[in-house]
Amino acid sequence: MKTALATLLGVSRYITDKTPLTRSCFLALFALLWVAPLAQAKEAPELPKQVKVLTVGNSFADDAAYLLPELAKAGGKDLLLVRANLGGHSLDQHVGYLQAFEADANDPKGSPYTAPAYLATPEKNKINLKAFLTSKDWTFVTIQQVSHKSYKEETYEPYASILIDYIRKNAPTAEILIQETWAYRQDHKFFQDGTLTQEKMYEGLKAAYNKLSERYGLRIIPSGDAYQNARQLPRWTFTFPDPNFNYTNPAPDTLPDQSKSLNVGWKWDTDKATGQKKLNLDAIHSNLYGRFLISCVWYEVIFNESVLSNPFVPPQMSPEDAALLRKVAHEAVLARYPNGPGAAKPSVAVPVAK
Repeated sequence: MKTALATLLGVSRYITDKTPLTRSCFLALFALLWVAPLAQAKEAPELPKQVKVLTVGNSFADDAAYLLPELAKAGGKDLLLVRANLGGHSLDQHVGYLQAFEADANDPKGSPYTAPAYLATPEKNKINLKAFLTSKDWTFVTIQQVSHKSYKEETYEPYASILIDYIRKNAPTAEILIQETWAYRQDHKFFQDGTLTQEKMYEGLKAAYNKLSERYGLRIIPSGDAYQNARQLPRWTFTFPDPNFNYTNPAPDTLPDQSKSLNVGWKWDTDKATGQKKLNLDAIHSNLYGRFLISCVWYEVIFNESVLSNPFVPPQMSPEDAALLRKVAHEAVLARYPNGPGAAKPSVAVPVAK
């Protein structure tokens, strides 16, 4: 803006020094003075040297954050990533903890989070959400609904309103971002009777997150869109059951074909009670490919920069798979933010009755 004005003033001096300032010249300069600020207003806000991100979520935020530091490093970014995540936790549970703390700061229920190294002490390694929020000048704070409630719009309020207000009060420098979570793999028990399908789960969570975004003027990290788009590609079209696998009586340490899955899927665990190996299904959480995909989405939204040229390839992943997942992530962000995520500035929040 200052540069544009200085340039215009210089031009005006040149015109008036060399030639008379005609009416047409004056109008042209006047128009430029109006256009320049408008052009500047479309530019994305400049990020601080160190981008500080706090996640308030659950294991789905852990999945998203798993490879993000390495992507940031490969892209030459200075990222501080801190997690206030609790596995399987919903918006209402996080709100319950902050309310318990505000009612009684000594109530252990209000401090369920593991303290990061810079906040932990020998006497205390569990802290409250307020301690997280006030500990840094956060650039972004992310929130999300727990996955098993994500497609049910009625589960979001009034908890989202309370949490968002709390973050705004205690972390005023932060932009709040919403992570749109993803639908489960097709073989999850949710889909066994056909009442709920993966597509219906995705459509429900997408609608719920969109309404949350519109209600509070918050940007979305479209992890769920990227996940669903990838599943439409031949490389990531997971099919089941595997006709060559015995699900009823599997041979020890054998697994069905899951080479096209973005989720962890079937895995062998040790039963804590019996000590015996047991085959379990995780159709919820992301495997290496799913984690890389989501981290690429986060990279684009947080840094307002295309991930396509980022050179990071996780160990045990082929360059071809990494390139395809980067492309899917980029297209998901582009579909939501055609002018780039940085151009989509948060709007004024709409108050919600509590």
